[in-house]
Amino acid sequence: MRKLFVFLSMMVVAGMMAVNLTSCGDDPVPVPTIKIDVQKDGHKVAIAVLATDVDSYEWNYGDGKSSTANGSHEYTYEYSGDYVISVKVTGAGGTATATANVTIDPEPAEILAGTPKSNPNGKTWVLDPKYHAGKNGAGPLIPTLPITYPFLVDNVLEVALGMGAEYDNEFTFKYDGSLTINNKNGVSFGSVMYSYVVAQTGPAPGFEGGNGLCGIAYTPAANGKYELKKGDLNLDVVIEDPANLGAGWTVGKLALTNQLYIQPTDYFGFLEITKTVLIKSITSEQMDVVFLMHGVVEKPELPSTAIQVSFIPKK
Repeated sequence: MRKLFVFLSMMVVAGMMAVNLTSCGDDPVPVPTIKIDVQKDGHKVAIAVLATDVDSYEWNYGDGKSSTANGSHEYTYEYSGDYVISVKVTGAGGTATATANVTIDPEPAEILAGTPKSNPNGKTWVLDPKYHAGKNGAGPLIPTLPITYPFLVDNVLEVALGMGAEYDNEFTFKYDGSLTINNKNGVSFGSVMYSYVVAQTGPAPGFEGGNGLCGIAYTPAANGKYELKKGDLNLDVVIEDPANLGAGWTVGKLALTNQLYIQPTDYFGFLEITKTVLIKSITSEQMDVVFLMHGVVEKPELPSTAIQVSFIPKK
């Protein structure tokens, strides 16, 4: 009888141990959780992560690229577009996923030239013959590049200056920084000052124009380049009386802050001693620019007048 009691007692103890061991083994392993939030700054995206019980991350940024970045981080998209950011996390308790949508807006460089994907042969711009009020005209360089003399009419080069052929000239910008110029009639739109001082010749016959503007027989470089920049400019210029251009001048400064501008090795749109072209605004459908024109005989090396025109993509 005593042996039976000892045996039963041992069985009870063993059962209790088994229950305890089973109870410990049944404690649930936490399943990972993941939430993400994105904040964009231009093409850069800050990805904030809130996660628990995660050992590893697998990111997909929606542009064909991925990473295993651990937690919150930043990612920069090369091109504009609509993207879905997704992440799969893994932990001891399993996996979890999260997604976020982000729209990257095109920056000026992409608007100007397209991308190797959207515009593998570059984006071509032509001078817009239409008049855009408040955007097209001429005036002094300071204090704020005012349009003292608006063009007022469409086809102003042809109507006022007899130079309409320059509307056909094409300027193709590529994302890699190359610039191709196609002067359809072998004549570039430019200034008389450039024609005499740099080209050492007069305006092309039949393209004399007026107000210091003319057509210049010119062959563009075969390997043109450009840089699109944004920053502060501080240029030496000739300051004229806006109400009486040509009546008197002094040397001064044109100071512009946070200015977007193009610096070509050849020229863009307007053949002049100063090649820098200021960009007032740029969208996918229109680019408003400012050419710095040299017009004071005593100071031919310094610009004195702002010519403001618009370009549109070639259709």
